Amino acid sequence: KYSNAWHVAHMTDPRSVVPESIMPGYPFLANRALEFDDAKAHLETLKMVGVPYTDEMIEAAKADLYLQASEDAAYDDDFLARYPNAATGDFDGNPQKLTEMDALIAYLQVLGRMVDFTTYNPQMNLR
Repeated sequence: KYSNAWHVAHMTDPRSVVPESIMPGYPFLANRALEFDDAKAHLETLKMVGVPYTDEMIEAAKADLYLQASEDAAYDDDFLARYPNAATGDFDGNPQKLTEMDALIAYLQVLGRMVDFTTYNPQMNLR
């Protein structure tokens, strides 16, 4: 719904794009390198508790993090097969480094893309 640049502005200084916002800014995320040497272990743990990661996703986890933040992901058939709806590209406007801002914006951009609303049955979620 919103561009990567809008999300960067919103995370850096929320009131610059939403004047009535009470959200604090998170500008430091753009300066913090993303630590993901343990990405494989995280996915393995999530799989143990029911998240449907495949063995292929787990093996490629670290490489896929780099790939997702590059322009190459849009042309990588294996990546697209593992994550057909993933947002790809440089998220924070700095292609020289992978930051926590990149990770957060990539997450925000995929929200709503991973659900097939044509098959969603809200009655199944009633408790």
